[in-house]
Amino acid sequence: MPLAFAAIISMLLNPVVERFKTWKMGRIFSIVLVLFLIIVIFTGLLTLLTIRAIEFSDKIPEATEKLKESVIEGTIILERFSGISQDKQTEYAVNSINNLFDTGSEFLSSLLEATTGTITFFGLLPVFIFFMLYYKEMFITFLQKVFEKSQNSEIDEVLFRVQNVTQNYLVGLFTVLGIMAVLNSIGLLIIGLDYAIPFAIIASMLAIIPYVGAILGAIPAVLYAFLFYDSLLIPFLVIAVFTAVQLIESSFLTPKIVGAKVSINPFVAIIVLFLGGKVWGIAGMILFIPLIGIMRVGFSQVHELKPYGYLLGNFIEYNKYEESNKQEGKMAVPKLSDHKK
Repeated sequence: MPLAFAAIISMLLNPVVERFKTWKMGRIFSIVLVLFLIIVIFTGLLTLLTIRAIEFSDKIPEATEKLKESVIEGTIILERFSGISQDKQTEYAVNSINNLFDTGSEFLSSLLEATTGTITFFGLLPVFIFFMLYYKEMFITFLQKVFEKSQNSEIDEVLFRVQNVTQNYLVGLFTVLGIMAVLNSIGLLIIGLDYAIPFAIIASMLAIIPYVGAILGAIPAVLYAFLFYDSLLIPFLVIAVFTAVQLIESSFLTPKIVGAKVSINPFVAIIVLFLGGKVWGIAGMILFIPLIGIMRVGFSQVHELKPYGYLLGNFIEYNKYEESNKQEGKMAVPKLSDHKK
């Protein structure tokens, strides 16, 4: 997992490193400088989120009381419509809470192990990124040596195209996430929601997970608005903000910045989310999306692998395929309606 994260981040940082090298900076100094800037930015964001989280912790008792009131009101409404008594509902709730605490004890032990792994992960990540950027030419030379005896004499051109399109894809993807963070922040600030910027950053980070991420990212802000504001208008406005930004992202930002030809289709995205979750948990769900996007880009640049790139993508070419067959004098693929006739 650290290697996968390092590979993606290295592809994102490589254009910046190359820019610094054009300014007569050495390779090592350029890489170290880029890593230093990234660490400073990441530390600043993490500090901001930590400070806001500490401030939010003071409101936990108030949130607990409001949640209790909401639960009581909910049980009354549920009893009215379903006929299940409040005592029965309370019994179900207690059993659920007990099960939650049993699961929680296991979760805390696994969380301790995860924390140790996280510390190791963040310690290794800059090292991996440094060496991937430093030995980039060696990796390219290795691929050239692997394919030098094959019939593919255009390996240099293919590698250049894959590297170029992959970097553009990743830069575009994270540019979209950054724009979403800004738009979410502006919308939540206009509404007047407390902790608008942290909520916007969290929602934008989770938006890298297609479809599911947008919903998961909106839940903390909506729940906070529901608990701490007397009017139900604020939660609905929060939902409206996230919905509007999601529509802008899907209909304008991603097609224009990332491009439809390098986007993966929803069916593949769902399968990838399940696979990523099975392999690396939440980190896998986040990582596998750009990784499959990179595979899609690489496949589309190699002639023999283009069909697989087309299958992973979200760019439909049914009509073009039939037209190309006609131009080549081949029989067009028969449609289902032709068989019925």
